[in-house]
Amino acid sequence: MRSAAPEKSRLYLVAGEVSGDRLAADLVRALKKRNPELEVFGVGGPMLRAAGQQQSFDLVRHAVVGLTDVLKNLPKFLMFFRQVRAEILRLKPDVVVLVDYPGFNLRLAKALHRENPPPALVYYVSPQVWAWKAGRARAMEKILERLLVIFPFEVEWFGRQAPQLKVKWVGHPLADRWIEQAGSMASPEQPCIALLPGSRPKEIVRHWSLLLETAGRIAREQRNVRFVTLATGPEMRQQLEEAWVRHPTSGVSLDIVSGQSLTLLNRCALAIVASGTATLECAMAGLPMLVIYKTSWFTYLLGRMLVKLPYLSMVNVLAGEKVVPEFLQNAATAERLTTAALQILRNPRGTEKMKQRIQQVASKLGGPGAAERAAGEVEDAIRLRRALVVAAEERVRDREEGVGTGTEGTKG
Repeated sequence: MRSAAPEKSRLYLVAGEVSGDRLAADLVRALKKRNPELEVFGVGGPMLRAAGQQQSFDLVRHAVVGLTDVLKNLPKFLMFFRQVRAEILRLKPDVVVLVDYPGFNLRLAKALHRENPPPALVYYVSPQVWAWKAGRARAMEKILERLLVIFPFEVEWFGRQAPQLKVKWVGHPLADRWIEQAGSMASPEQPCIALLPGSRPKEIVRHWSLLLETAGRIAREQRNVRFVTLATGPEMRQQLEEAWVRHPTSGVSLDIVSGQSLTLLNRCALAIVASGTATLECAMAGLPMLVIYKTSWFTYLLGRMLVKLPYLSMVNVLAGEKVVPEFLQNAATAERLTTAALQILRNPRGTEKMKQRIQQVASKLGGPGAAERAAGEVEDAIRLRRALVVAAEERVRDREEGVGTGTEGTKG
């Protein structure tokens, strides 16, 4: 009897944000090296598509921030949810890999788990349930085949909260993408400051004008200072440039850099950065930073009630103390950021101490090879799933043959 399972292994990935798109693309490339015949389907963004995903639509371009924006776009996301669920049920992949994006992916995981039989679900990058909604860990334990985490403390945390969940620390993918480059983009006489507003369109709207105003104030106080910002793609670059044209700041030298530009951070003296993955990119460079974040007041107040951590930045969370200053909501003003930035630029001793603590945090992210380690776990999940399918088919065949020969139910 021929197996009903596809001859080629089949994978479905869901990524809904820029950081997840990049991470999933690294994973697909690592999997394709191991198995060039692997079929990869799903939704994501341009990086996943370039890595070889047969993509239904670009989910990343619809990324939003905060509960307010989610509610405004709820009908659209419900439509996407139904499309993705239906496609997974039609394609019957060996494994579904859900990459970060918990608001969408955890709900999708629960819906898929209710199917009979459910697909094997691998979650890559844990939702921050250790910060809020710890009860979700038990739900994840029931529905996930395994969880791949990027911070080492998460293994111990899930071991306490969901001991039956298979959790594997694969390391942080930033270690793979970071290429330390010698030299300096700026000298003490001409320091360079990175302005990093976040990659989502709404983050840029809320942060970019604040960063430009801060840059203008710093430039008036600090001679020869220059600024750089990093665009993840052409759409973000266009948004940054259009806002820059509308917000001319006298005396500011600003470069907008696209492409593989993480190494530019290694040549800066300071970053003013929106909380998110970019803070860890700065940490990999040992770069002193000021962390900002502004969102709708409804989202902010709700977060304050639910989140159990004293810090927002992962640098401070991993350190267990305030290593880098955080400026949130009303505290994020150009005046306060300018004062803090000038203190860092003009205090080499204090700056060096901050750099050392940041480098200690970066060492907790693990060494290179995260994508390879994650690919090994996904391959293992695929092998187990296919073995289970074959075993189930053999049981069905044995029952059918037993009925055909009239021997079913007989005893020796």
